[in-house]
Order: sequence, then structure tokens, then C-alpha cells
Amino acid sequence: MKYAIGAILGVALFAWFFSLCSPAGINKPGHEYMPDMFHSVGYEANHFNDYYWNHWDDDKNTFSKAQLSQPHGKVEGTIPRGYTAVYYGDASALDVVRGKNASNAIAAPVNGQAPFYYQNTEEERLRCEQEMVNNPFPITKAGLEQAKLLYNVNCGICHGEKGDGQGWLVAMPDSKYPAQPKNLIGDDMIAAGNGRFYFGIMYGRNVMGGYSDKLSFEERWQVIHYIRSLQAKAKNLEYNETANTLSNIEKPAKGEATGPARVAPAPPPVQ
Repeated sequence: MKYAIGAILGVALFAWFFSLCSPAGINKPGHEYMPDMFHSVGYEANHFNDYYWNHWDDDKNTFSKAQLSQPHGKVEGTIPRGYTAVYYGDASALDVVRGKNASNAIAAPVNGQAPFYYQNTEEERLRCEQEMVNNPFPITKAGLEQAKLLYNVNCGICHGEKGDGQGWLVAMPDSKYPAQPKNLIGDDMIAAGNGRFYFGIMYGRNVMGGYSDKLSFEERWQVIHYIRSLQAKAKNLEYNETANTLSNIEKPAKGEATGPARVAPAPPPVQ
């Protein structure tokens, strides 16, 4: 009798273990042993479908999944390392950040962040265009090649690969795009200052959202270089590392500094 009871308990124990680790089927995910080893209990950014043991979308949570999945800024009071130093230095500051100023120098971690002292208003946009004059990065072949990829992915789908405002989302058959993207090679945009482009990248305009969380400090300026090259091409002019005949681009007077210090003004002093 005791052998029969042992056998029954053994079969029951085996069935229980099998139910815990049953294989997945076509319409059955199966059971997982220690599921937390695979599924994240913590919130995962940009994910709206969480593991069922997570409770980020409970009514008691003050934040919604949509809020939690959005990009967030740096922690208040912290100062990120990276291109911040370039903002207040001269042209040689880039070499310092990249560790090229000395044989034993160490490059600072480049996080792509830099201060931006303009609010998202029309008055501030005009001020930004007036004050952010020079592009702190030189025109280079490598920079234009990299910026072409960035532009086509982030901008070209709406503004067009030629910059003419005829991107795929607009030009595709039966398109119902809510607004005509800006023609970046038009005369008004050729005459626009660099600050207008940078402000647009930071905050967006009309139905276009901002790209401050998608393009780093240097990438924004390289994309602006590439847009200028598209403008020059449309006018049969040159805009490359050896020649620049696009007349509106900054051309400082002889002896004037051209480094990153011209990019943006320092914040007002604390009273």
C-alpha cells in the first residue's frame, strides 16, 4: 500500500513540475521557471506592453505609461560631462574634450548634451537666430557624410532628400499629411541664420516635433551643415571643406574669433 501511495505522490509531483515547465505551443506561451530572470520587473522606456506582474499602469500610479515612456531630461542640479566645455572655450576646446591636447590626455565622455538658453516662444526664436551665428564645427567630408545619414533618417522623410519639402510621407500616393513640410532650399531658408535651424531642431515647429533627444549637440550642427550643402547644390554653389560660396553663411571679419564661444550667450547672472 505504501508503494502505491509513493507512486501516486511521485506521479503527482512529476505532473506538477511538468505543469510549471510545460513547453510552449502555438497558442500557449507555456510556463516559465523563475520568470523574473527574463522579464524585467522595472519599467522599460518606450514599452507600452509590460510584463503582467508589473503594475506601472495601475490606478494608484500617478504616472501613465505614456508619460513614463517619454524621454526625460537630466536630473535637476546635475551637470553632464561632455560638450558643455566646448560652449565656453575656443576652437581648441574640441581637442581638449577629445583628449588630443596632450599625449597623456584622456578624452571626456561625450554625452551629446549642451546648454540651450532659449525658451520655446516666437520672440526667443528670433533672438536665437540673431545670436547663434557661427556653426562651431568646421565643414568636413566625414561630417557631411555622417550628417547625410542623420538627415535622411530624421528629416528627409518629410522635408525630402533634396530638402525641397517633398519627402516620402508627403509625396506618396493618397497621402493625407496634415501640413506641407518646409522647403529647406527655398530662398527664405537660405537667407535664414543658423540659429533658426538649431532652434527648429530643439523645439520643432507646427506639426513637427523637436529632435533634441534624438540628435546630439554635434549631430545637430552637422545636420545644419548638410542642409546648407543641399541649399548650395540647389543654387549650383559650393559648400564643402575646401570651398564655401553660399553667401549667407557666417564669414567673420579678419581676425575675428570663429570658435564655439560664438554659438550661444552665457546665462544671465543670478541676482
